[in-house]
Amino acid sequence: MNINNNIQANHIYQMQTTDSNVLKKSEDTIQNRTTTDSVNISSAGLNANSNWQKIADNYDVTNISQNEMASMVTSLTDNKLISSTDGLYLMAPRSMNLDPDVKFDLLATTKKSLAFDKAQGASAEGIKNKERALDILERLENLFRKA
Repeated sequence: MNINNNIQANHIYQMQTTDSNVLKKSEDTIQNRTTTDSVNISSAGLNANSNWQKIADNYDVTNISQNEMASMVTSLTDNKLISSTDGLYLMAPRSMNLDPDVKFDLLATTKKSLAFDKAQGASAEGIKNKERALDILERLENLFRKA
């Protein structure tokens, strides 16, 4: 959520105050008021963990080709598990003369690329995007190893 003005900030502050237990003293009486919010989770949200595992079962990010990576990223974005921006960072070619069928360690390559960017003082946004890509790959690797 983006806060663009003080009215929105005040509204959020009021919502947070209302949601917590509020003690009021009026003369000798203390009132304790509690409000409860409910959240509905879509079936897609409920199935997200299952979808992550299904995708991880099919791809070893430590031994993957560019073609397999494209398929993996498509599955992740189609299932709305990652954003299109994250998908672009994952799909970035690691070399100009890359054979799309040759397997490589995407996880290690991404770690090295992130370390290089940090050492070279790359933009904060670029580093943040690569960190998200690395988090995605680490999650997939952990799920793949559990299977």
